Amino acid sequence: MEDTKIEILDAAKTLLEIKDEKNDELLMLLIDDTVNAVLSYCRLDVLPRTLVSLIPTLTAERYRLNMREGVKSVTEGERRVEYAEGKNNFLSEYAERLKPFVSRNVKLPSDIAVKESDNESV
Repeated sequence: MEDTKIEILDAAKTLLEIKDEKNDELLMLLIDDTVNAVLSYCRLDVLPRTLVSLIPTLTAERYRLNMREGVKSVTEGERRVEYAEGKNNFLSEYAERLKPFVSRNVKLPSDIAVKESDNESV
């Protein structure tokens, strides 16, 4: 997985147009957290190779959000961009792409509670 993390780091730096190694530590933390978030969302133990290409995109997005924390709008000439506050679930935009990878073999407490309530009504 370490070689894969280096690939992801290089791809994220390309997306962010970062040439130096000054932010590598922060990017690696974001990569680890992003991988863990995707694994948790999909209920998987191992990241499928087909999802590896999504991690740099998610990492770059999170890095950009982190860098402009507190910035509500940016104006360049006549162009103005406003950022939404409180974007707490960065995976929600990628739900459709992640949907095929969500494992249904793992039961969450909410899944079990629904099944038990269904059984009681029978």
